[in-house]
Amino acid sequence: MKINKLAIKRQIFDVWNIPILILIASFSLFLLYPIFMVVKSSMISVDGTTISLQSYIKFFTVSYYYKALVNTLLLGVLGTAGIMILVIPLAYLYTRYRIFGHTLVGTILWIPYLTPAFIGAYTWLILFGKYGLITDFFRNIGIMIPSIGGFSGILTVFILTYYPLGFILLIGAFQTIDPSLEEAAHNLGASNFRRFWTVTVPSATPSILNASLLVFILIIDSFGIPAIVGVGTPVLTTLVFGEFTSEMGGPPIMAATGATILLFISMSILIIQRVYLQRRSFVSSGTRSMEIINPKPLKKIVLSLIFAVVLVFSLLPIITIVISSFTVANGPVLQYGNFTLDHYRNTFYAVVRPLKNSYILATSSMVLDLILGSLIGYVIIRKGKRMATFIDAFVALPLGVPGVLLGIGLILGFSRGPLVLVGTASILVVAYFVRRLPHPVRTVSAILAQVDENIEEASVNLGVPPVKTFLKVTTRMIFPGIATGGLLAWTTSVSDLTCTILIYPARWKTLTVETYAQIRSDLYGPASVVGIFLLLSVMVPIFIVNLISQRRQRIKTQVTKK
Repeated sequence: MKINKLAIKRQIFDVWNIPILILIASFSLFLLYPIFMVVKSSMISVDGTTISLQSYIKFFTVSYYYKALVNTLLLGVLGTAGIMILVIPLAYLYTRYRIFGHTLVGTILWIPYLTPAFIGAYTWLILFGKYGLITDFFRNIGIMIPSIGGFSGILTVFILTYYPLGFILLIGAFQTIDPSLEEAAHNLGASNFRRFWTVTVPSATPSILNASLLVFILIIDSFGIPAIVGVGTPVLTTLVFGEFTSEMGGPPIMAATGATILLFISMSILIIQRVYLQRRSFVSSGTRSMEIINPKPLKKIVLSLIFAVVLVFSLLPIITIVISSFTVANGPVLQYGNFTLDHYRNTFYAVVRPLKNSYILATSSMVLDLILGSLIGYVIIRKGKRMATFIDAFVALPLGVPGVLLGIGLILGFSRGPLVLVGTASILVVAYFVRRLPHPVRTVSAILAQVDENIEEASVNLGVPPVKTFLKVTTRMIFPGIATGGLLAWTTSVSDLTCTILIYPARWKTLTVETYAQIRSDLYGPASVVGIFLLLSVMVPIFIVNLISQRRQRIKTQVTKK
């Protein structure tokens, strides 16, 4: 009995329970409590004295509100379907056939996903808007084409912005399919098309579903794209933002109602994803990897041309924003062919403070994410499966919480004592920390799952305490996961607009807010300049981390050969 009591005490006071307690405490205070405040605000009467569902009745009966919900769901479904129709064949062709510049193509296709979504929306507006370059070109030759905007414009930009995520996720799925399955279908006389639909696609179904659900959540949670392109077409995020800013004098009842409905949709998608993937999986028992075929010259040229068209659409936003930053502009009208540096001279000093603010805020939250995320990732893999399942699900909660809801919840929960965050930089650090924590947890746990724990056990057996072993030994082995998680946390925080636009104090305006303000003011030249600083802030760290990773890999390969 004494032994059991001693074992229970050791389990309770295990040092690895500390990060779990910190996780539960921080999420309870800065995630669950704000959610509770929003849900509570949606269920009170106008006078704030009684519980009422009048706001929900109003939401589903007044066309102004329920049209936003219908638009959101339609955009989510149609956008996800359009992206999957595009990327499933593209990912299949990329993993089966070698094309010209094969590696370069795979790298460039990352660019639209890494580009902040609302920047992509802005560049498509420059090209196809009312005063857009391409719209104006056709107008001058007597051809009237509709300018991008409204429902169809939002849908188009969603597809062009988020298709790289689906492509990246499905590449891994198609690469891990057992080649013998396709070979067996071929030997039985199945055509390439039939083999693709009856063998390849069903084998990749879990990955296709996972990619679809992630894309769907990204679409319905987006604020920048519908706010810039879809003027006159309300969606839940823009509706919530508009209602909240107009209800600042009283209880934000309708804003909270819209945010709660958006939360319900997102969390339902996450639950469906976890339940489906746990119950149904396709495991390949093959040991061979898929070989990339070098097709005949004509076929290779045709495939390369297909991907060349995709690359044009991937690079067009970047090229457009760079050219626009050097182009004379009169408000939203850009006079292409007229070169100027005025936008840089006039905008540089306005960029310095938002740039500094973005870096300070993103770095502060990244450090918190890396410290706690690395420890939580370690606990999930190394410290027992019973708690790991709960922790893994708990840490994934922010993925299903819309940015507008978290922003409103933080304002409602921390605008008065005892803990006041509204009006300070802390509210942004907290928001970024909570929203990005799943990134380092996922990347660290993925790397750690492949590391032999005997190395750590050997260190402990030699008398090194577990925590010191983690700091001295484990962190070195999982450094790639830490670096990747930190990179994801930092870049997504720097490019965040959905949550930031609601909670930023005036003194802590960020690059995203400054860019959005310039776009909304129809100052397309200065907006392009600020947008370039934002793009560089995202792209340069990724480039540096990739260089470091490649160097470490080369050193590791040389050591292995010796």
